[in-house]
Amino acid sequence: GGSPGNGFAGGAYNYGAGAGGGASGGGGHASSTGGTGGAGLSSSITGSATDRSGGGGGGSYNSNNASGGTGGGGSGKGSGGGGSNGTTNTGGGGGGAGRNQSVGRSGGSGIVIIRYPSPYTLTIGAGLTSSTATVGDDKITQFTAGSDNISFGV
Repeated sequence: GGSPGNGFAGGAYNYGAGAGGGASGGGGHASSTGGTGGAGLSSSITGSATDRSGGGGGGSYNSNNASGGTGGGGSGKGSGGGGSNGTTNTGGGGGGAGRNQSVGRSGGSGIVIIRYPSPYTLTIGAGLTSSTATVGDDKITQFTAGSDNISFGV
């Protein structure tokens, strides 16, 4: 099983690849088809439930595709296919490649979300890509790229 800050284990395999584990569940085992990616974890920090960090589906020896886990996991492809990338800003795993393909796909980029009381202001460094929304009595700032500093004030 997983522990805080880590995903769950990937699945076992036979002729298809075991799938990547997600934030809330293990990856599916495979036979001749790749395993289904492990489920992501749901969070309502933005005001609505959203799944993130799903595991990537396993690649396959035959022509069958494997689903990525809920929460942005990329799908695994069958023979001759390259899989799909994890969904942007979800941290989802990349899908596995099928037979005769050398590599699987990339995982989706991550996201940092901060929820704080509306009276506070957030000073964001120019090197960060972010957006801020108000939900009820709180502000929610989402960071999707970059590197810089932030600071809080009242």
